[in-house]
Amino acid sequence: MELLFHTQDEIHRIEVYNEYLRKIPELLVQLETVEKMYQKALLEEEMLKEKNMDNHSVELYAERLNRIKRQCEERSADIKQQCRLIFELKAQIESESSLLRELLPH
Repeated sequence: MELLFHTQDEIHRIEVYNEYLRKIPELLVQLETVEKMYQKALLEEEMLKEKNMDNHSVELYAERLNRIKRQCEERSADIKQQCRLIFELKAQIESESSLLRELLPH
Protein backbone atom coordinates (compact mmCIF):
# COMPACT_ATOMS: atom_id res chain seq x y z
CA MET A 1 0.00 0.00 0.00
CA GLU A 2 1.29 3.43 -0.92
CA LEU A 3 1.08 5.88 1.98
CA LEU A 4 -0.20 9.31 0.99
CA PHE A 5 0.19 10.98 4.39
CA HIS A 6 3.98 11.12 4.25
CA THR A 7 4.70 13.98 6.63
CA GLN A 8 3.25 15.91 9.51
CA ASP A 9 3.13 18.95 7.20
CA GLU A 10 0.95 17.01 4.78
CA ILE A 11 -1.39 16.00 7.61
CA HIS A 12 -1.70 19.62 8.73
CA ARG A 13 -2.20 20.78 5.14
CA ILE A 14 -5.12 18.35 4.72
CA GLU A 15 -6.64 19.42 8.05
CA VAL A 16 -6.60 23.05 6.87
CA TYR A 17 -7.99 21.98 3.49
CA ASN A 18 -10.89 20.22 5.24
CA GLU A 19 -11.57 23.40 7.23
CA TYR A 20 -11.78 25.34 3.95
CA LEU A 21 -14.19 22.76 2.53
CA ARG A 22 -16.45 23.26 5.57
CA LYS A 23 -16.12 27.05 5.54
CA ILE A 24 -17.15 27.59 1.91
CA PRO A 25 -20.78 26.40 2.29
CA GLU A 26 -21.07 28.27 5.59
CA LEU A 27 -20.05 31.51 3.90
CA LEU A 28 -22.44 30.92 1.02
CA VAL A 29 -25.32 30.44 3.47
CA GLN A 30 -24.32 33.67 5.23
CA LEU A 31 -24.22 35.48 1.88
CA GLU A 32 -27.69 34.21 1.01
CA THR A 33 -29.01 35.40 4.37
CA VAL A 34 -27.47 38.85 3.94
CA GLU A 35 -28.89 39.17 0.44
CA LYS A 36 -32.36 38.19 1.66
CA MET A 37 -32.14 40.82 4.41
CA TYR A 38 -31.14 43.40 1.81
CA GLN A 39 -34.02 42.47 -0.49
CA LYS A 40 -36.49 42.69 2.40
CA ALA A 41 -35.14 46.12 3.30
CA LEU A 42 -35.63 47.23 -0.31
CA LEU A 43 -39.20 45.93 -0.26
CA GLU A 44 -39.97 47.71 3.01
CA GLU A 45 -38.35 50.88 1.70
CA GLU A 46 -40.61 50.74 -1.32
CA MET A 47 -43.63 50.25 0.94
CA LEU A 48 -42.62 53.27 3.05
CA LYS A 49 -42.79 55.56 0.02
CA GLU A 50 -46.56 55.38 0.32
CA LYS A 51 -46.44 56.64 3.92
CA ASN A 52 -46.33 60.17 5.24
CA MET A 53 -42.62 61.03 5.58
CA ASP A 54 -43.54 63.84 8.01
CA ASN A 55 -44.39 61.12 10.52
CA HIS A 56 -41.47 60.75 12.92
CA SER A 57 -41.90 56.96 13.17
CA VAL A 58 -41.79 56.61 9.39
CA GLU A 59 -38.63 58.73 9.28
CA LEU A 60 -36.96 56.62 11.98
CA TYR A 61 -37.95 53.41 10.25
CA ALA A 62 -36.56 54.69 6.93
CA GLU A 63 -33.27 55.50 8.67
CA ARG A 64 -33.21 52.00 10.16
CA LEU A 65 -33.76 50.45 6.73
CA ASN A 66 -30.90 52.54 5.33
CA ARG A 67 -28.62 51.30 8.10
CA ILE A 68 -29.67 47.70 7.42
CA LYS A 69 -28.95 48.11 3.70
CA ARG A 70 -25.54 49.65 4.40
CA GLN A 71 -24.67 46.86 6.85
CA CYS A 72 -25.80 44.25 4.33
CA GLU A 73 -23.65 45.82 1.61
CA GLU A 74 -20.61 45.84 3.91
CA ARG A 75 -21.20 42.29 5.13
CA SER A 76 -21.76 41.01 1.59
CA ALA A 77 -18.47 42.55 0.43
CA ASP A 78 -16.68 41.01 3.42
CA ILE A 79 -18.13 37.55 2.81
CA LYS A 80 -17.19 37.72 -0.88
CA GLN A 81 -13.62 38.70 0.03
CA GLN A 82 -13.43 35.81 2.50
CA CYS A 83 -14.71 33.40 -0.16
CA ARG A 84 -12.16 34.60 -2.70
CA LEU A 85 -9.36 34.21 -0.17
CA ILE A 86 -10.46 30.73 0.88
CA PHE A 87 -10.76 29.62 -2.76
CA GLU A 88 -7.25 30.96 -3.44
CA LEU A 89 -5.82 29.21 -0.37
CA LYS A 90 -7.69 26.00 -1.23
CA ALA A 91 -6.21 26.09 -4.74
CA GLN A 92 -2.76 26.70 -3.27
CA ILE A 93 -3.07 23.64 -1.02
CA GLU A 94 -4.33 21.58 -3.96
CA SER A 95 -1.23 22.53 -5.94
CA GLU A 96 1.21 21.98 -3.03
CA SER A 97 -0.21 18.77 -1.58
CA SER A 98 1.17 15.56 -2.98
CA LEU A 99 -1.84 13.72 -1.55
CA LEU A 100 -4.35 15.98 -3.29
CA ARG A 101 -2.40 15.96 -6.55
CA GLU A 102 -2.61 12.16 -6.39
CA LEU A 103 -6.35 12.09 -5.64
CA LEU A 104 -7.79 15.00 -7.61
CA PRO A 105 -8.60 14.56 -11.29
CA HIS A 106 -6.10 16.23 -13.59
